Amino acid sequence: MKRYERFAAKISNLIRTGILAPGERVPSVRQASKAHGISPSTVFQAYYLLENQGLISARPRSDPLHHIRQLEA
Repeated sequence: MKRYERFAAKISNLIRTGILAPGERVPSVRQASKAHGISPSTVFQAYYLLENQGLISARPRSDPLHHIRQLEA
């Protein structure tokens, strides 16, 4: 498993367990990079993967931040 996939799995787990709630923002790429000791491009790839999986979404006009999407039951 690649580093960005491992990081995406961590964020996915936080979403699925409710620690990150729908509508919340995930940490910025810079914040996550610094906090987890990984490169910004790794964080970006992880966020892109999570967006493709439908777990987060970018909202227009809200900076380059991503928001947690409501999970389907």
